[in-house]
Amino acid sequence: MLERLNDPETIKSIDISDMLGVIGAFPAQCREAVSLAESFDFGKLSGDVSSIVTLGMGGSGIGGDIVKALLEPKSKVPVNVCKGYSLPAFVGPDTLVFAISYSGGTEETLTTLQRAADVGSKIIAVTSDGSLEKEAKKRGFPVIKVPGGLQPRAALGYLSLTVVVVLEKLGFIEDVRADIEETLGILEMMSEHMSPDSPAGNNIAKQLAGRLYEKMPVVYGSEGTPAVAALRWKCQFNENSKVPAFWHQFPELNHNEIVGWQELGEVAKRCCLITLRSPGENPRTRKRVEISLPLLEGVVGESLQVWSEGDSELARLYSLIYLGDFTSVYLAILNGVDPTPVERIQLLKKKLREGK
Repeated sequence: MLERLNDPETIKSIDISDMLGVIGAFPAQCREAVSLAESFDFGKLSGDVSSIVTLGMGGSGIGGDIVKALLEPKSKVPVNVCKGYSLPAFVGPDTLVFAISYSGGTEETLTTLQRAADVGSKIIAVTSDGSLEKEAKKRGFPVIKVPGGLQPRAALGYLSLTVVVVLEKLGFIEDVRADIEETLGILEMMSEHMSPDSPAGNNIAKQLAGRLYEKMPVVYGSEGTPAVAALRWKCQFNENSKVPAFWHQFPELNHNEIVGWQELGEVAKRCCLITLRSPGENPRTRKRVEISLPLLEGVVGESLQVWSEGDSELARLYSLIYLGDFTSVYLAILNGVDPTPVERIQLLKKKLREGK
C-alpha cells in the first residue's frame, strides 16, 4: 500500500492540483508572511485596547485559534475567536478586531465585520481579495493583503503569522523573532523529510497515512497549542482526505468523552486515536494523558502518540500542524481522491447564494 506513496506517477495522477507542492512550499510562505507583516502600515490605528477578537471561518478561522492559543497565556487583555454570524456584546471601540478571510467573501466574517465597524472597533483585515478588502478600504481600515490563488486551508502562514507579527509590533507579544526563526528552520527541515521524494521507510507522514488508511481519525491534544493542532488535523482530514474525523482536548475529555468509548465496540475498532504531545504540557495534564491512553488500549483500533519539535510554543505548534498537513494529503492519495477540491462546500455556498 505505501508503495503508492513512493510512486511519483501515482501521486501526480491523484494529486492533480499539486496540494503536496503547495504544502512543501509552506516554509517559504511563512517567511513571506513575516515580511508582509513587518512592512504593514497601521494607518490611523491608535488608542487603548481592552480586548482582542479574531473573525474567521474554516481555513481562515484557524488562524484566530492559533493567535488565541499563543497569546492568551501571556496576554493582559482577553482574546476571543468569533466563528459565526454573532459578535460578542463586549466588542466596542476599545476592541482590536482582526477580520480574516482568505477569499474575502466569507459570509459570516463580512457580517461580523459590519457589526464591529458599527460599534467603532479598531479593525485590521487580512485577505487576498474580494468584498472584505473593498469594505475595509471603503471604511478606512488597514488591510494586510496576502497573495491569492490558494485554498484557504493552504494559506495558513499568511493567515496566522501575519497576525502574530502585527501583535508583536503593537506590543501584545514579546519579541518573537527568535521563535519565528526557530519555527522556520524546523519547518524547512520537515518539508525535506516529508516530501514526496522521501521514501515511506523514512517518512513519518507517509507512515502515519498508512496506519490511518480505512480508519476514522480521532485526534486528541492537551489544552493550549496541542489542542489547536488537533483541531487543524481534524479539519485537514475532512477537507484533504475527504474522511470524517473528530478531535478533543485534555483535560476536558476526561470528564466526558473517555466514557463514550464504552459501547459500539465495532465502531471504536475502526478508529485510530492520535494524541498530540508537547514538552510544554501541564504536569497534571501529562499525568491524565498517561493514565487515559492505557484505558483505551484494546478499545480503539490503534493508538498513536506524536510529539512536537522545538523549544518555543510557536515551533511546537507549527511542527505539529505541518505533520498533520502532510499526513492528510498522503491519506488522500491512498484514498484515491484529489485533496484540493472541496465540492460540497462549493455546492453549499452556491445554494446559499440562490436562497438569498
